[in-house]
Amino acid sequence: MKPLIFVGIGEALYDVFEDGTEALGGAPLNVAVHAHQLAHRLGIGSGVPVSCVNFDRRGEGIVDFLRRRGMSDRYVGRDPGHPTGRVSVFLRNGEPGYQIEPDAAWDYIPDRPELAELAGRCVAVSFGSLAQRSPVSRGTIRRFLQNAPQAIRLYDVNLRRNTLTGEAGYSPEILEYGCRAATIIKANHSELFVLLDLLGIPSPAARSVEGIRRGMENLRARFPARAVVVTRGAAGTMALGRQGEFDQRTPATTTEAPHPVGAGDACSAGILLGTALGWDLAATMELANRMGADVTAHPSATPPLSQRTLHYAAARLEASRSPGER
Repeated sequence: MKPLIFVGIGEALYDVFEDGTEALGGAPLNVAVHAHQLAHRLGIGSGVPVSCVNFDRRGEGIVDFLRRRGMSDRYVGRDPGHPTGRVSVFLRNGEPGYQIEPDAAWDYIPDRPELAELAGRCVAVSFGSLAQRSPVSRGTIRRFLQNAPQAIRLYDVNLRRNTLTGEAGYSPEILEYGCRAATIIKANHSELFVLLDLLGIPSPAARSVEGIRRGMENLRARFPARAVVVTRGAAGTMALGRQGEFDQRTPATTTEAPHPVGAGDACSAGILLGTALGWDLAATMELANRMGADVTAHPSATPPLSQRTLHYAAARLEASRSPGER
């Protein structure tokens, strides 16, 4: 099998908490990390991040993290004029709040010639809304997608708004482009209805399972995407394919208090891997849910996957191979 390349393109940053602790983050980076650890363990490929950092402490920390994970940092640009991305995370009225610092290095992802070559080789790419807030990174991301017509293109809507200022990290134009460029559209259940409203697509009044399903059908009718996926936290994940296929599963529970940060990104990585390998919807969503559950059992957004998940993926991969490949 030719090595499969899974790309995450967009923000690479650190979450900074009120107690001063920091954790590496950024949805596209997380997707690349999760895809890499699974694809590498299975011996079928690698995850590759595309972003930009400074030469500062946090930028060096991101590069060091990638190298320690055995991942390439070749496509992580360096911008000495803008700091490595930072998101301040705090509690406001008992709820988590966020302040995403503007003018970060990931707003200036350079469109280098080697990105076109990577785009032409990758089997899948995950992108979102936030990194398109800047014209520079927006242009780089969109050219990458244009150069990757063969790739599975997962658009994770990820609607982010600064709590203190109310400033949105997205616009209707960004959402429209992302949905139109995607082969898979992914959102959580709250984002789905915001997305429908902003794009002028009929939105069911009911927020029930049936209402979510109708909203997914309306979204799929508007865009050429093969599938729409909606995550619902502990309630599971819903997926609607082009042929009307539908699946709902409850993710594996953990004995620890859940830590949801990064779970959706692990889910995205599982969707990309299962789809790239030609698995059916049920097997793909089972892998995605298992990967998401693994993350909720740890405070880190990029913990090692469990042996249970790795064994499931390995067994499913072996079963999908033809006799001549075994």
